[in-house]
Amino acid sequence: MNIEQVETFLMITETKNLSLAAKNLFVSQSAVSHRIRSLEEKLGCELLIRARGEKVVSLTLKGEEFIEIATRWKNLWNETKLWTLQESKMNLKLASIDSLNTCVFSSLYKDLINSNNAITLNVSSHWSKTIYDLIESHDIDIGLTLNSLKYPNAIAKPLFKSRGVVISSKSSKYPETVHPHDLKAADEILFSYIPEYEIWHHFWWENDQSEHSSVDTVSLLFTMFDLEEKWAVVPVWIARVFEKIHPVKISELAVEPPKYSCYQVSNRNPKPSKIKAIKKFSAALDAYMKTDVFLNSIK
Repeated sequence: MNIEQVETFLMITETKNLSLAAKNLFVSQSAVSHRIRSLEEKLGCELLIRARGEKVVSLTLKGEEFIEIATRWKNLWNETKLWTLQESKMNLKLASIDSLNTCVFSSLYKDLINSNNAITLNVSSHWSKTIYDLIESHDIDIGLTLNSLKYPNAIAKPLFKSRGVVISSKSSKYPETVHPHDLKAADEILFSYIPEYEIWHHFWWENDQSEHSSVDTVSLLFTMFDLEEKWAVVPVWIARVFEKIHPVKISELAVEPPKYSCYQVSNRNPKPSKIKAIKKFSAALDAYMKTDVFLNSIK
């Protein structure tokens, strides 16, 4: 069964006349007859009642029943043709740590989702190790993280580095530049995604037995700084977002902690169906990192 046969049958049901159907289809009457015979052979039943000498064609019971099926078949064919002419929507699964999603790349995601660039973007937040696991298993296509971990099939591409700064309440006593010796561990709200900071932290406060508080998401961190003497060392891009939505003091460190390095992580053997979407996202990411929105966030 093909579209020509179905369209011919439906034209006959409209005109009730073989010669008129042929005229409307711009084919000969013999071509119409041949199509209908071929369709009946394919279906294994008669669709038309052929009366010698009569111009008007009538339908068998099977022919009447086939009208609805033929109409649906034609509509489905037309939808299929339209679908083949449209550019396929690319789907990209991306995962990042919470702070990068919230403070650095949210504008990029918004632009990609809002633009007509044929990418459906699915973004989630995870810990760095989970991101690498998801990359390794092909459950996500791109990862954004602050850690370069050793995985057999994961490639970590450096994107940018930024310094750590101290954030505290606007009314705190901390100066514009503060030395680690002037920061009490008991007042710290620990917030870090990189092991290098833990080593640096241990060097300065290893003899201080006071327990510090800790949080693991930016949204929780944002709720803490109406407490006057509390402080945290964070990447500068968290501090920049913080000061826009909450009064906060940003102090430089006299002894700089390790840099926060951001990486784009991908599988060295990406799914063939995802290569185009990954390239499109990477190009958009490169362009985004040259914009003032991005550059102002990491300075």
